[in-house]
Amino acid sequence: MTISRKIFLLPFLTIFLLLLLDAFLISRLDEVPSIYQKSQSLPFPEFRTRDLRGNTVTHEIFRGKFSIVCLWVMQDATTSRELLETLSAWRNTSPKPFQLMGIVGDLRDTEPPERLDVAREIVGDCPEDVPHLLVNDDMEGFLRRIHNAPTVCFVNEHGELVGQPVVGNEPDLIRKEAERLMERDSLQNEIAGKIQDSLFH
Repeated sequence: MTISRKIFLLPFLTIFLLLLLDAFLISRLDEVPSIYQKSQSLPFPEFRTRDLRGNTVTHEIFRGKFSIVCLWVMQDATTSRELLETLSAWRNTSPKPFQLMGIVGDLRDTEPPERLDVAREIVGDCPEDVPHLLVNDDMEGFLRRIHNAPTVCFVNEHGELVGQPVVGNEPDLIRKEAERLMERDSLQNEIAGKIQDSLFH
């Protein structure tokens, strides 16, 4: 084989080896305890709603950020508030940034002001940059998958539900699953960058 042909084949060999490395590392990351079940990613339904402060919020809120979403209900306000406070405190110390938000599962965007005031009192101690969304028919595809509250779900930077939801006030399980998913995303982005570098440099 001539030298010129070897040089021509070198980028393709590099890409092939990087893809093999990607498959190996991702398979290792997926070796998690049995409390987690593998789940396929699926898009969070497109929606347009309001939060408790009256701001309009759409599904675009997920773009470009890893998000931890806590669905809670007013009927179990104490447990939900404790969980949200714990997650807020962890967010401040987490080495990997993420977005935290709540969805009030039993509060629709057509509720009277009195009910909204009660909900605002419940989350009064939560940071202002943690939105709490009101539900509507746009979220039906998501809500029908949730059978208990609080339930915490994870949404990647592409707006896809990923990983395994965690039911109840289980901050340790939530943290483990979130860290696993964020680490996997970081590794995938790193490998994608290496492949692009090998193609264009």
